[in-house]
Amino acid sequence: DLHVEFELDPDDLPEQADGEGGTKKMSLNRRKGVYTCLLLGVADQGGSDTIMLGVFDTEAKTSSLISIPRDTVVLYNGSYCKINATYSYGGVGAVVQSVSKMLAVPIDYYVTVNTRAFRDIVDEIGGVYFDVPRDMNYDDPVGGLSIHINQGYQLLDGKKAEGVVRCRNCYPDADVGRSATQRAFLAALAKQTVTLSNVTKVTSLINILNEYVESDMALNTMVYFGTQAVGMDLDTAMSTGSLEGTWISPYWVLDDASVLELVNGLGIYEEQVPASVLKIVHPQ
Repeated sequence: DLHVEFELDPDDLPEQADGEGGTKKMSLNRRKGVYTCLLLGVADQGGSDTIMLGVFDTEAKTSSLISIPRDTVVLYNGSYCKINATYSYGGVGAVVQSVSKMLAVPIDYYVTVNTRAFRDIVDEIGGVYFDVPRDMNYDDPVGGLSIHINQGYQLLDGKKAEGVVRCRNCYPDADVGRSATQRAFLAALAKQTVTLSNVTKVTSLINILNEYVESDMALNTMVYFGTQAVGMDLDTAMSTGSLEGTWISPYWVLDDASVLELVNGLGIYEEQVPASVLKIVHPQ
Protein backbone atom coordinates (compact mmCIF):
# COMPACT_ATOMS: atom_id res chain seq x y z
CA ASP A 1 0.00 0.00 0.00
CA LEU A 2 1.58 3.29 -1.15
CA HIS A 3 -0.81 5.42 0.93
CA VAL A 4 0.10 5.80 4.62
CA GLU A 5 -2.21 7.49 7.12
CA PHE A 6 -1.17 8.90 10.49
CA GLU A 7 -3.17 9.93 13.53
CA LEU A 8 -2.06 13.25 14.96
CA ASP A 9 -1.98 14.41 18.54
CA PRO A 10 -4.73 16.89 19.38
CA ASP A 11 -2.25 19.76 19.56
CA ASP A 12 -0.87 19.09 16.08
CA LEU A 13 -2.20 21.00 13.10
CA PRO A 14 -4.02 18.50 10.89
CA GLU A 15 -4.09 18.48 7.12
CA GLN A 16 -7.52 16.95 7.26
CA ALA A 17 -10.02 16.02 9.95
CA ASP A 18 -11.86 12.76 10.03
CA GLY A 19 -15.38 14.09 10.41
CA GLU A 20 -16.76 16.29 13.16
CA GLY A 21 -14.97 15.68 16.39
CA GLY A 22 -13.12 12.78 14.79
CA THR A 23 -9.47 11.89 15.09
CA LYS A 24 -7.21 14.30 13.28
CA LYS A 25 -5.30 12.56 10.51
CA MET A 26 -2.93 13.23 7.65
CA SER A 27 -1.58 11.12 4.83
CA LEU A 28 1.74 10.57 3.06
CA ASN A 29 2.40 8.77 -0.20
CA ARG A 30 5.19 6.22 -0.43
CA ARG A 31 7.60 6.26 -3.33
CA LYS A 32 7.24 3.28 -5.64
CA GLY A 33 10.04 0.73 -5.49
CA VAL A 34 11.31 1.74 -2.04
CA TYR A 35 11.20 -1.00 0.60
CA THR A 36 12.03 -1.10 4.30
CA CYS A 37 13.28 -3.94 6.48
CA LEU A 38 13.94 -4.08 10.20
CA LEU A 39 17.05 -6.07 11.03
CA LEU A 40 17.32 -7.55 14.53
CA GLY A 41 20.42 -9.25 15.86
CA VAL A 42 19.42 -11.81 18.46
CA ALA A 43 21.98 -13.31 20.84
CA ASP A 44 22.00 -17.06 21.48
CA GLN A 45 20.75 -16.37 25.01
CA GLY A 46 17.77 -14.40 23.63
CA GLY A 47 17.07 -10.70 23.52
CA SER A 48 17.57 -8.17 20.73
CA ASP A 49 21.13 -6.89 20.88
CA THR A 50 21.13 -5.00 17.58
CA ILE A 51 18.34 -3.04 15.88
CA MET A 52 18.77 -1.53 12.41
CA LEU A 53 16.48 -0.11 9.75
CA GLY A 54 17.34 -0.90 6.15
CA VAL A 55 15.90 0.98 3.18
CA PHE A 56 16.36 -0.25 -0.40
CA ASP A 57 15.37 1.83 -3.45
CA THR A 58 15.13 -0.76 -6.23
CA GLU A 59 14.69 1.87 -8.93
CA ALA A 60 17.53 4.23 -7.97
CA LYS A 61 19.66 1.25 -6.80
CA THR A 62 20.52 2.94 -3.51
CA SER A 63 20.28 1.74 0.08
CA SER A 64 20.48 3.05 3.63
CA LEU A 65 21.32 1.35 6.92
CA ILE A 66 20.33 3.14 10.12
CA SER A 67 21.29 2.07 13.64
CA ILE A 68 18.69 2.41 16.37
CA PRO A 69 20.54 2.53 19.70
CA ARG A 70 19.32 -0.26 21.96
CA ASP A 71 18.83 2.14 24.89
CA THR A 72 16.51 4.48 22.92
CA VAL A 73 13.54 5.34 25.11
CA VAL A 74 10.06 4.43 23.88
CA LEU A 75 6.62 4.26 25.42
CA TYR A 76 5.36 0.67 25.53
CA ASN A 77 2.02 -0.24 27.10
CA GLY A 78 1.98 3.11 28.88
CA SER A 79 5.45 2.82 30.45
CA TYR A 80 8.89 4.10 29.48
CA CYS A 81 11.40 1.43 28.48
CA LYS A 82 14.43 0.85 26.28
CA ILE A 83 13.56 -0.18 22.76
CA ASN A 84 15.56 -3.42 22.96
CA ALA A 85 13.39 -4.45 25.94
CA THR A 86 10.28 -4.44 23.75
CA TYR A 87 11.56 -7.64 22.12
CA SER A 88 11.37 -9.42 25.48
CA TYR A 89 7.91 -7.98 26.15
CA GLY A 90 6.25 -8.61 22.80
CA GLY A 91 8.65 -10.23 20.36
CA VAL A 92 9.47 -8.96 16.89
CA GLY A 93 6.03 -7.40 16.51
CA ALA A 94 6.60 -5.09 19.47
CA VAL A 95 9.93 -3.86 18.05
CA VAL A 96 8.41 -3.34 14.60
CA GLN A 97 5.52 -1.37 16.08
CA SER A 98 7.82 0.76 18.24
CA VAL A 99 10.20 1.65 15.40
CA SER A 100 7.40 2.31 12.93
CA LYS A 101 5.56 4.61 15.34
CA MET A 102 8.68 6.43 16.48
CA LEU A 103 10.00 7.18 12.98
CA ALA A 104 6.71 7.26 11.02
CA VAL A 105 8.17 4.58 8.76
CA PRO A 106 6.16 1.58 7.56
CA ILE A 107 8.10 -1.66 8.05
CA ASP A 108 7.62 -3.95 5.04
CA TYR A 109 9.70 -6.86 6.33
CA TYR A 110 11.67 -7.96 9.34
CA VAL A 111 14.68 -10.25 9.63
CA THR A 112 16.05 -11.65 12.87
CA VAL A 113 19.57 -13.06 12.70
CA ASN A 114 21.06 -15.10 15.52
CA THR A 115 24.78 -15.32 16.14
CA ARG A 116 25.08 -18.76 14.55
CA ALA A 117 23.67 -17.50 11.24
CA PHE A 118 25.96 -14.48 11.35
CA ARG A 119 29.06 -16.62 11.85
CA ASP A 120 28.05 -19.08 9.13
CA ILE A 121 27.31 -16.37 6.55
CA VAL A 122 30.71 -14.77 7.12
CA ASP A 123 32.46 -18.12 6.84
CA GLU A 124 30.48 -19.11 3.75
CA ILE A 125 31.78 -16.16 1.72
CA GLY A 126 35.34 -16.82 2.87
CA GLY A 127 35.50 -14.21 5.62
CA VAL A 128 35.24 -10.42 5.48
CA TYR A 129 38.09 -7.96 5.11
CA PHE A 130 37.54 -5.21 7.67
CA ASP A 131 39.47 -2.42 9.36
CA VAL A 132 38.97 -3.13 13.07
CA PRO A 133 38.85 0.36 14.66
CA ARG A 134 40.55 -0.49 17.97
CA ASP A 135 42.16 -3.25 20.00
CA MET A 136 39.41 -5.40 21.49
CA ASN A 137 39.95 -7.41 24.65
CA TYR A 138 36.89 -8.49 26.56
CA ASP A 139 35.71 -11.67 28.28
CA ASP A 140 32.14 -12.43 29.31
CA PRO A 141 31.68 -16.13 30.17
CA VAL A 142 27.96 -15.62 30.87
CA GLY A 143 27.38 -14.02 27.49
CA GLY A 144 29.64 -16.52 25.77
CA LEU A 145 32.10 -13.86 24.64
CA SER A 146 35.90 -14.09 24.55
CA ILE A 147 37.13 -11.29 22.32
CA HIS A 148 40.81 -10.68 21.66
CA ILE A 149 41.32 -8.94 18.32
CA ASN A 150 43.99 -6.43 17.32
CA GLN A 151 43.25 -3.12 15.65
CA GLY A 152 43.78 -2.89 11.88
CA TYR A 153 42.73 -4.13 8.46
CA GLN A 154 42.42 -7.92 8.36
CA LEU A 155 40.40 -10.89 7.19
CA LEU A 156 37.85 -11.86 9.85
CA ASP A 157 36.30 -15.29 10.07
CA GLY A 158 32.84 -15.79 11.52
CA LYS A 159 33.93 -16.06 15.15
CA LYS A 160 36.13 -12.96 15.06
CA ALA A 161 33.50 -11.02 13.15
CA GLU A 162 30.97 -11.85 15.86
CA GLY A 163 33.36 -10.50 18.48
CA VAL A 164 33.89 -7.27 16.56
CA VAL A 165 30.18 -6.49 16.20
CA ARG A 166 29.13 -7.61 19.68
CA CYS A 167 31.79 -5.97 21.86
CA ARG A 168 29.86 -3.16 23.56
CA ASN A 169 32.37 -2.71 26.40
CA CYS A 170 35.23 -2.04 23.97
CA TYR A 171 34.12 1.59 23.48
CA PRO A 172 34.06 4.56 25.87
CA ASP A 173 30.60 5.47 24.55
CA ALA A 174 29.38 1.85 24.66
CA ASP A 175 26.49 1.26 22.26
CA VAL A 176 27.08 4.40 20.17
CA GLY A 177 30.62 3.33 19.31
CA ARG A 178 29.59 -0.27 18.76
CA SER A 179 26.74 0.78 16.46
CA ALA A 180 29.15 2.67 14.22
CA THR A 181 31.36 -0.42 13.95
CA GLN A 182 28.34 -2.63 13.27
CA ARG A 183 27.21 -0.40 10.40
CA ALA A 184 30.70 -0.30 8.93
CA PHE A 185 31.05 -4.08 9.18
CA LEU A 186 27.64 -4.81 7.67
CA ALA A 187 28.46 -2.43 4.81
CA ALA A 188 31.71 -4.36 4.24
CA LEU A 189 29.82 -7.67 4.49
CA ALA A 190 27.22 -6.48 1.97
CA LYS A 191 29.86 -5.23 -0.47
CA GLN A 192 31.76 -8.49 -0.35
CA THR A 193 28.61 -10.64 -0.49
CA VAL A 194 27.06 -9.03 -3.59
CA THR A 195 30.21 -9.42 -5.70
CA LEU A 196 29.77 -11.57 -8.79
CA SER A 197 32.25 -14.10 -7.36
CA ASN A 198 29.67 -15.07 -4.75
CA VAL A 199 26.85 -15.76 -7.21
CA THR A 200 27.64 -19.49 -7.06
CA LYS A 201 27.10 -19.42 -3.29
CA VAL A 202 23.51 -18.17 -3.44
CA THR A 203 22.04 -21.61 -2.72
CA SER A 204 24.22 -22.26 0.33
CA LEU A 205 23.57 -18.75 1.66
CA ILE A 206 19.83 -19.25 1.27
CA ASN A 207 20.09 -22.56 3.14
CA ILE A 208 21.77 -20.75 6.04
CA LEU A 209 19.03 -18.12 6.00
CA ASN A 210 16.32 -20.79 6.03
CA GLU A 211 17.87 -22.59 8.98
CA TYR A 212 18.93 -19.78 11.28
CA VAL A 213 17.09 -16.63 10.18
CA GLU A 214 13.50 -15.75 11.05
CA SER A 215 11.72 -13.44 8.62
CA ASP A 216 8.32 -12.62 7.16
CA MET A 217 10.02 -12.11 3.79
CA ALA A 218 9.18 -14.84 1.28
CA LEU A 219 12.09 -16.74 -0.25
CA ASN A 220 11.37 -15.47 -3.76
CA THR A 221 11.38 -11.92 -2.39
CA MET A 222 14.80 -12.49 -0.81
CA VAL A 223 16.06 -13.78 -4.15
CA TYR A 224 14.59 -10.74 -5.93
CA PHE A 225 16.31 -8.27 -3.61
CA GLY A 226 19.53 -10.26 -3.88
CA THR A 227 19.53 -10.15 -7.66
CA GLN A 228 18.75 -6.43 -7.58
CA ALA A 229 21.75 -5.85 -5.31
CA VAL A 230 24.33 -7.93 -7.20
CA GLY A 231 26.75 -5.64 -8.97
CA MET A 232 25.76 -2.48 -7.06
CA ASP A 233 28.65 -0.20 -6.14
CA LEU A 234 27.89 0.00 -2.45
CA ASP A 235 30.76 2.44 -1.87
CA THR A 236 28.55 5.08 -3.46
CA ALA A 237 25.10 3.47 -3.31
CA MET A 238 24.92 2.74 0.43
CA SER A 239 24.59 5.38 3.13
CA THR A 240 24.73 4.65 6.85
CA GLY A 241 23.78 6.58 9.97
CA SER A 242 22.40 6.43 13.48
CA LEU A 243 19.61 8.09 15.43
CA GLU A 244 21.25 11.01 17.18
CA GLY A 245 20.39 11.94 20.71
CA THR A 246 21.62 12.47 24.25
CA TRP A 247 22.34 10.03 27.05
CA ILE A 248 20.00 10.88 29.93
CA SER A 249 20.38 7.92 32.26
CA PRO A 250 19.11 5.31 31.84
CA TYR A 251 17.96 6.16 28.30
CA TRP A 252 19.17 7.40 24.93
CA VAL A 253 16.79 10.29 24.21
CA LEU A 254 16.47 11.18 20.55
CA ASP A 255 17.03 14.66 19.11
CA ASP A 256 13.85 15.55 17.24
CA ALA A 257 15.37 17.81 14.58
CA SER A 258 18.24 15.52 13.57
CA VAL A 259 16.02 12.43 13.49
CA LEU A 260 13.45 14.23 11.32
CA GLU A 261 16.21 15.25 8.91
CA LEU A 262 17.46 11.67 8.77
CA VAL A 263 13.98 10.23 8.11
CA ASN A 264 13.42 12.71 5.29
CA GLY A 265 16.78 11.74 3.82
CA LEU A 266 15.67 8.12 3.46
CA GLY A 267 13.39 9.02 0.56
CA ILE A 268 10.54 6.75 1.61
CA TYR A 269 7.78 9.26 0.84
CA GLU A 270 6.96 11.52 -2.08
CA GLU A 271 6.43 14.37 0.38
CA GLN A 272 8.56 15.79 3.16
CA VAL A 273 7.73 14.12 6.47
CA PRO A 274 6.39 16.64 9.02
CA ALA A 275 7.58 16.56 12.62
CA SER A 276 4.01 15.97 13.80
CA VAL A 277 3.92 12.33 12.62
CA LEU A 278 7.09 11.24 14.45
CA LYS A 279 6.38 9.89 17.93
CA ILE A 280 9.66 10.60 19.69
CA VAL A 281 9.48 10.10 23.45
CA HIS A 282 10.91 12.52 26.00
CA PRO A 283 10.53 11.15 29.55
CA GLN A 284 9.13 13.63 32.03
